[in-house]
Amino acid sequence: MIASHFTYLDQSQIAALRDKVLEFLKQHGVKLDPHQEMLEILADAGARVDSASGMVRFPRPLLEDFLQQAPKTMTLGARTPQHRLQLPRPDGTFYARSGTGSHGWIDPETDYYRKVSLEDLANWAKLINRLDEISFLPFLFPDDAPTASADVHALAVLLKNSDKHLWVQPYSAQSVEYLIRLATAVAGGEDSLRENPLISMIACSLTPRAFKHMDLEIILRSARLGLPIHACSLPGAGGTAPATMPGVVILATAEILAMVAMAQAVAPGAPVIACPIIFSTDMKTGRSLQASVEAISGAALAIQFIKAAFGLPTHNYGSGSDAPLPDGQSMSERAMLTTFMAASGLDILGGAGQLEVATTVSPLQLMVDNEVFAMARHLMTGFELSDDQLAWEVLVETEPGQHFLTSRHTLMHCRDAFTPHNFIRCARGSWEREVQKDLWQRVREQHRDIMSQENTARLPQDQAQELDAIVQGADRRLCA
Repeated sequence: MIASHFTYLDQSQIAALRDKVLEFLKQHGVKLDPHQEMLEILADAGARVDSASGMVRFPRPLLEDFLQQAPKTMTLGARTPQHRLQLPRPDGTFYARSGTGSHGWIDPETDYYRKVSLEDLANWAKLINRLDEISFLPFLFPDDAPTASADVHALAVLLKNSDKHLWVQPYSAQSVEYLIRLATAVAGGEDSLRENPLISMIACSLTPRAFKHMDLEIILRSARLGLPIHACSLPGAGGTAPATMPGVVILATAEILAMVAMAQAVAPGAPVIACPIIFSTDMKTGRSLQASVEAISGAALAIQFIKAAFGLPTHNYGSGSDAPLPDGQSMSERAMLTTFMAASGLDILGGAGQLEVATTVSPLQLMVDNEVFAMARHLMTGFELSDDQLAWEVLVETEPGQHFLTSRHTLMHCRDAFTPHNFIRCARGSWEREVQKDLWQRVREQHRDIMSQENTARLPQDQAQELDAIVQGADRRLCA
């Protein structure tokens, strides 16, 4: 198979960057919010811990041991076996997920902006169930749920309405327990959840080089249960990180490796996915950007380096836009982002459907992204130099000036090409006679068709009631 990923770095540069990151963690380390249990675990494992300041430094041999323990392959579970994901993807391409945490919603019928509701979230899950390229989903922020337990309400809605893998971003340390309870109830117990992790958890650094109590609790509980941890660093070049992207990459990688070390100290072999989610800072406004050329190139550099230097599975934005609307700017930015990140060898492309630097989502944009992901996967698949693919026999049999349209070889392969669903290729005359609709109109019609059908992935009623009881318990405790 011939497959190609581009890279900014040669082997000597990868080695030099790797040495810088390990030296940075050895000499300067990271700062942890007070979390006595995590500090004790790290000290017992051999890290240099200053309990008074919360600073933790990692001797290089210890860090190398932790990196050896971190698995390079893992499974993201799901209620139904066909949606379980082997990471990295066996065909060498990528998985994709929808956007996370957004609070804004662009209505698919009116195009009006409003806040996300729990009903929107249920419909979002129903739609994603029908989009083959969106392999898993996180929750959005529902405006009509109690703020203190909004994440618990949101996960319950997703568990009730989707049988795909779910990516969980806790909103408080106290809610982690209830989020895990929800997943445990659907899985059928902790042992079943460990065997088939229906959820994976997001843990984030507080860039630069700090970690909140909540994220330490996420790492602790997830590692003990064998739940995959997406170790996220979210530096903003020129703001919370240096202005130059190689410096940003050193910082982001150091924060991610610190989380890898914490997870392995808690439970050797704990699955961790590296998420260097890079932003740039607009120096005119101070606004964070995800689809600037600087952010895209920095993310690609980080992904390429982490995969080559440490062999960890990687996850980053693979779609999204800085624009507030799904307009021409959005389409251009996200197409560039998707293609560039896929070509960088990213294992998980995130952000489908999101706009306005991940604060807003559009169901129609999500459907377009689904189709673009399929195109990008086809683009990245590569080639085999088999006798059949070389077409040697038909090449030598065809006389100069003849064509290949009626050859048996063409007949065998006439359906190999990618066929889009909503992107059209007909001539103007055919379009005027038969279509007369732009892309947005065609996608809106498909959305109506999907939403008019039954959601076959709904959770059985008895399990749904069990989730309701857990949510009610969370409301009593967290909202008091």
